[in-house]
Amino acid sequence: MRGVTRKGSEESPTVILLHGGVINRHMWGPVIENLADEYDCIAIDLPGHGQLMDQDFSVERSVEAVIDILDHFEIETAALVGLSLGGYIAQATAGAHPDRVDGLVLSGATINYTGWDGITTWFFGALFPLLSRPAMKAFAKQMTKDLGPELAGAVLAGGLSGKGGGQGLRRLPGVDYAEGMLGFSGPIVVANGERDTQNRDGEERFLELFPHTNSVIIEDAGHACALQQPESFSGAIRQLMAMSA
Repeated sequence: MRGVTRKGSEESPTVILLHGGVINRHMWGPVIENLADEYDCIAIDLPGHGQLMDQDFSVERSVEAVIDILDHFEIETAALVGLSLGGYIAQATAGAHPDRVDGLVLSGATINYTGWDGITTWFFGALFPLLSRPAMKAFAKQMTKDLGPELAGAVLAGGLSGKGGGQGLRRLPGVDYAEGMLGFSGPIVVANGERDTQNRDGEERFLELFPHTNSVIIEDAGHACALQQPESFSGAIRQLMAMSA
């Protein structure tokens, strides 16, 4: 299959890793290195990103991609881990297929894009592809500065998608992804970077809706905390796997 990285013991519990908008599955490299001795780790490119950049992004197609991975590898259930856009896809998958999801780690995905936040996010998504060349250049420069050349180089080699990122941003407003998975009763870990103030503010409502949720703050990190602090983020995934065991 295109756009899939699998590492670890296939006899171990499965963790499916869903990347943020614009970037690709290679962002999970350090996390996979931390976890592959314990779990069956599968990172996938969402439609419109990475090796699937030739496709259009949609939430529905992304949910199908997760289920297709489970079916292809004959995996009954898995824990889903999502950063930013990937976190909303994880929520949508848990809402549509709760019987296939063991638990969730959600990072940068507790904002409910309604009102003015929703309007500005939609318009930013609409403009994003038009600004993709300078935006991607600036994005790559900042990523290299924040993450170092090795990790940034792997992600950049996998391709940045202004089109897919813009389509993703336009799918967030007007949909309450948390409400959509109220039928899901599995364990949840919300792992936000300490500097990701918007998502940390959004945790309160999320925790009210899902009292079986644990909150983890990833220190010295912002929105992209899984890339900035992969060891700490891996600890949040281990916490979820212990909760779902």
